[in-house]
Amino acid sequence: MRVVLQRVTRAAVTVSDEVVGSIGKGLCVLVGIHRDDTEEDMKYIIRKILNLRIFPASEQKPWDKSVMDLDLEVLSVSQFTLYGQFKGNKLDFHTAMAPTEASKFYETFLESMKKAYKPEKIQDGKFAAMMSVDIVNDGPMSFERLQRDLHEAIEGVNRYNPENVSDLAACVQAMVAENKYDKDIVLTILKLYQLNPEKYDEAVVRQVLLKTLMVLPSSDFALAKCLIDTNRLGSQELRRIFDLGAVLESCNFAVFWKLMKGTYKPSTNTTEPFKVPSEIPKMVKNLVGFEDSIKHYACRVISVTFQNIEKKLLSRLLGGASDKEVTALAKKFGWEAKENGDVFFVANHEGTIKTRNIDEKIQFSHVADLLTSIQPPLTH
Repeated sequence: MRVVLQRVTRAAVTVSDEVVGSIGKGLCVLVGIHRDDTEEDMKYIIRKILNLRIFPASEQKPWDKSVMDLDLEVLSVSQFTLYGQFKGNKLDFHTAMAPTEASKFYETFLESMKKAYKPEKIQDGKFAAMMSVDIVNDGPMSFERLQRDLHEAIEGVNRYNPENVSDLAACVQAMVAENKYDKDIVLTILKLYQLNPEKYDEAVVRQVLLKTLMVLPSSDFALAKCLIDTNRLGSQELRRIFDLGAVLESCNFAVFWKLMKGTYKPSTNTTEPFKVPSEIPKMVKNLVGFEDSIKHYACRVISVTFQNIEKKLLSRLLGGASDKEVTALAKKFGWEAKENGDVFFVANHEGTIKTRNIDEKIQFSHVADLLTSIQPPLTH
């Protein structure tokens, strides 16, 4: 599932000039349903909607209370366009759940959220109808704002204050939704989970690990793994991310793209890491920009390993990228098209080798004390 949360002072949904749902202060939630979404995805999203601390308790604590804490309302609006993807200039919605199945899933989602909270506090629009949504925004709430407040909160001795956990988790959610990243925040929340095991949330840890994969070839993924306690590493979901990380760290882009496209065929070997390869694309589906970040990682690897590369091979390493995308990435990384565009010149690595001559400038005054301390051997 993919949701967009908006803090509002009031919101309403109109269908055919009739208001079908309205709330006062609370959250307006746009809900997109992926074709592979499960009941576990639903439970996770409901838990986040109701418990994310994105409302102020005071001026000093602008992100300290949740919908449930303040007894606020929620307006839910189905929005299949959240899973829209551009193919050229045309929008494609093939990853969204089909209308019949989505209608049932959305109805279950609403009923489950009402059971988890208060039925009278949950309002919604009309599924698959042409809806007009009117909201009055309740202040800005973005990754940049959360990031700024958190960096002030985690300075000095307050860095590992357990009360920061929920705010850090909210910032991780914003990173996922807005395709942003902050190394300091992701490593801090992992350390807090180590220090406060009762606050451990594996769902957040999974998102942190996947976000660190998006900044390869940096060492953040390796650092993040080191901040997870050994007794947590047996989790099947975490093992799956570690295995995916091993594929990417070894630059095995062929296997990665097969996993993402559903064409990977697992072996019968007992050590096969991807016995259920279909779980991999499900695992990353909610991370905005994940595949694009891996394409950029592949380009950085190509920049330091190839002198010339055929266009067909480059396209395969980039997951079957179109000619237009290949050309755009080649231009971005400074590669020159040759042979009518069938080959790209990457770099002459031999021509860029820089020799280093180390010249130690030692003066007599630097070693005078040492020389005077040396006694000549006695002779007979």
